[in-house]
Amino acid sequence: MSSAQYGSAGLKENSPCGAVDEKKRKRMISNRESARRSRMRKQQHLDDLIKRKSELENQRLEIKRRIDMFQKLWEATVGENNALEALKAELTKELESAKSCVSDFKAIDRLETNFAGNRMLKPLMDVSGAREIVLQPWQLGRSSQPIAATMFQF
Repeated sequence: MSSAQYGSAGLKENSPCGAVDEKKRKRMISNRESARRSRMRKQQHLDDLIKRKSELENQRLEIKRRIDMFQKLWEATVGENNALEALKAELTKELESAKSCVSDFKAIDRLETNFAGNRMLKPLMDVSGAREIVLQPWQLGRSSQPIAATMFQF
């Protein structure tokens, strides 16, 4: 063998073939390093995606919890609104009855005032208990069942 030196691949470094082999070796090392960096970037991207998925899942659960809370609050509000609407209807009915009674009472007072001296109308005006009914119209037609207090609890 001659005095030519052999490289790490066992090829002659001085020969043209040895220079090509050295370039191949350097390219191969460079490709391996590039592939390693690419795998690292890919793994980092995958880790970032997993972290993002976890964050989004937590956000989704928080939003779902808040939706459930608002749903319950809305249902309670609807129940309270229905109870208030029923109470409003009952109170409106009582108010109309009271207005009618007051109107009747005023008419009776006018009749008594206008015809106080008329002897023929005196027996007609003496209706026992009429004034008590007129003075307490809130007792007429009132429901004896109380409104459930649980409807107003949250």
